Amino acid sequence: MPRRADLSDTYCPVGRSAELLGDRAVLLILRDLFFGRRRFEAIAANTGLGPQLVSARLKLLERENVVERHAYQHRPPRHEYRLTDKGKDLFGVLYAMRGWAERWAYEEGETGDGPAMRYIHRACGADVGTALVCPGCGAPLGYGDLKGEPSAALKAEQARRAG
Repeated sequence: MPRRADLSDTYCPVGRSAELLGDRAVLLILRDLFFGRRRFEAIAANTGLGPQLVSARLKLLERENVVERHAYQHRPPRHEYRLTDKGKDLFGVLYAMRGWAERWAYEEGETGDGPAMRYIHRACGADVGTALVCPGCGAPLGYGDLKGEPSAALKAEQARRAG
């Protein structure tokens, strides 16, 4: 299999972004971090990724200063992962991917009664749909501004993964 070109030093911003974000495991781990999952076991269970892959990608995200590791237990040592400002700034990327998928990635009726995840603006309570600006109050939407409510289908899928 041919080796993938290293784009970490390209002047192209899309290429540089793709070097880190072009990995499905990284995107799924970031998704879980945005949903407030911080512990390794919860991330591995919800993403369905193997522990070695989760460990490798978390180390990569830590090296890239996207996450920081924090001890929450000393005996035995246990850590959780928190997004840095650099990591929080990726919210718009994943939110845009979610908006695209809600519009284009499902067959009609596949998700049942609406979007897989319904987002509510914390400040005013409006359902934002896939908007980048709150339709209720006009505020731009960013990290920490939204509360997610998973659909019944998504809840069932997450429960199956959790085992």
